Amino acid sequence: MNNRDAFLLLNGLSKIGPISAKNLLEFFNFDPVAIFKANRSDLLKIKGVGEKICDSLKESQNEKWLLGEKKQIEKRNASFLIQSELPDMLLEIYDPPIGLYVAGQIPNRPFVAIVGTRNPTMYGQKQARIMAQKLTQAGFCIVSGMARGIDSAAHEGALEVGGPTIAFLGSGLDIVYPPENINLYKRIMENGAVISEFPFGRRADRRTFPMRNRLVSGVSQAVLVVESAASGGSLITAQFAADQGRTVFAVPGRIDQPSSVGCHKIIREGATLVCSANDIIDDLRPYMKQDQYLLNFTDQTEGGGVDSDNIGELSDSENLVINELKEGEQLTLDELCKRTSLGMPDTMSALTLLELSRRVKKYPSGRYELI
Repeated sequence: MNNRDAFLLLNGLSKIGPISAKNLLEFFNFDPVAIFKANRSDLLKIKGVGEKICDSLKESQNEKWLLGEKKQIEKRNASFLIQSELPDMLLEIYDPPIGLYVAGQIPNRPFVAIVGTRNPTMYGQKQARIMAQKLTQAGFCIVSGMARGIDSAAHEGALEVGGPTIAFLGSGLDIVYPPENINLYKRIMENGAVISEFPFGRRADRRTFPMRNRLVSGVSQAVLVVESAASGGSLITAQFAADQGRTVFAVPGRIDQPSSVGCHKIIREGATLVCSANDIIDDLRPYMKQDQYLLNFTDQTEGGGVDSDNIGELSDSENLVINELKEGEQLTLDELCKRTSLGMPDTMSALTLLELSRRVKKYPSGRYELI
């Protein structure tokens, strides 16, 4: 058994959760192979390890299960990431995952989670999409749980502007829940990643959803709640975020709307009220690395303009975009990518900054024109 196989098997044992695994790994100097080679007497010395966990580690069918699971991973063109391959922020949480099943590729971007009710208003869906679009254009990767309602709207918003998004499932990768999101599942996989902590065949239940929620917040630098009832999964995610030291944002709503009660509750408890994506971008800007896509957005107030003195000189990417628009053509994002030979993220970044500096206008059709 090699290191990766040992992590995969450890993750698949039903009697062992993230905390038990953490205790086992720390005791054996983070060598998962040593855990399976250890005798019972040594295992029973470890905090939280009892006879049931020992029986699970010594189960005679483990090798057969491991072989079947590896075949499933290969069949579905997925991968299993061990702890050393996980995003750094996930390793900072109290109960990091043993490993993660991934279909697609996890983007090398900073992450912001957008979560909310499964029964949103039209206002809530619209705000989730807009926030996701603007944050994606600013260089963030949107994280959510692919649930009905706000989660789906957030993923859709990110995909609509050509950006990546990742979804954490409360089930195995082979179980799409809700089933009507099968097409969304495929699009996320092609433009980011669908991720699960759970082995193939594991169905979602009351235990798996909170486990999923801690990963949604754990991988993110901030969590935005867009509509939530007085209780529910999105507030659990917000609580995880606060416990993990992440920033919690919330969109306010009507005071007589039940789906706004949760957001108003966490705002009173200290969550940051946001009126636009720029509120989040400005707050997170100091934590971004220079080589990441985050733009130097300037504050905009309703009815106000942008302080052009803060925009600075045009970048090479912005100049390339302007050169393609200077003849008066209205061009789509895809057309600009082809003509400038820039990648999608660089083109989106240039266009967003040009919009903010009032040099380029975007039409509802998705086409851009030089002002």
